[in-house]
Amino acid sequence: MMTFNMRSDYFRFKQFNIWHAKDVMKVGTDGVLVGAFVKCDKAKYILDIGTGSGLIALMLAQKSDAMISAIDINESACELAEVNVSRSNWQNQIEVINTTLQKYKAKNKLDIIVSNPPYFRTDVISPNHKRAIARHSIELCSEDIIEFAVNNLSQGGQLVVIYPTEQAEDFILMSKAKGLYLNRRLNIKGNFNTSVVRVISEFSNVDSEILESTISIEKEKRHDYSDEFRALTGSYYLKT
Repeated sequence: MMTFNMRSDYFRFKQFNIWHAKDVMKVGTDGVLVGAFVKCDKAKYILDIGTGSGLIALMLAQKSDAMISAIDINESACELAEVNVSRSNWQNQIEVINTTLQKYKAKNKLDIIVSNPPYFRTDVISPNHKRAIARHSIELCSEDIIEFAVNNLSQGGQLVVIYPTEQAEDFILMSKAKGLYLNRRLNIKGNFNTSVVRVISEFSNVDSEILESTISIEKEKRHDYSDEFRALTGSYYLKT
């Protein structure tokens, strides 16, 4: 059974809180951006791959009536996600499942598959195995996500992922080769003066015009958030 400080170990959003635990990645900007980016108001069935604390699942539940399956290989992550879901307004909308993507069997065709996947490709692996799995492509690789999406997306359904720029380009090429087409792309910069560091990509089995945009998280000074970032995350962050 995990333990955490109920008074301090949480991140507060406008409509829910995310409690933290030692073996689970804390709330990060990547996850918030993905959750804010996804358009899911018409979705019926959603899968969140590698849910961690349950952040993205809760963000999507806040703006949809969809039934959401939130899976994670990390047992501690699932326990924490269940705590966070149980203390939200959407406990009847989100099911947390301790499993791998390779073993997960969707009961219905999925309208949205979303993931903030592990993407650190390095030989230096964290000594904490559970944390290492969350940060590195150890148990889940790009090919697994693409293959699952090809077989389980509904017609016109969306796959949404976030990667560093170089890996995003690789993912886009691999997806196209499997019949998943890039429909929307959000390039993310740390501030006005930096290069793109992350890319959120939305794919579907329908080939269409690509809608591409770029945002900066901050302007030039630390915590001086850009208007675009505030507009995207304003339904969630207290200070945007």
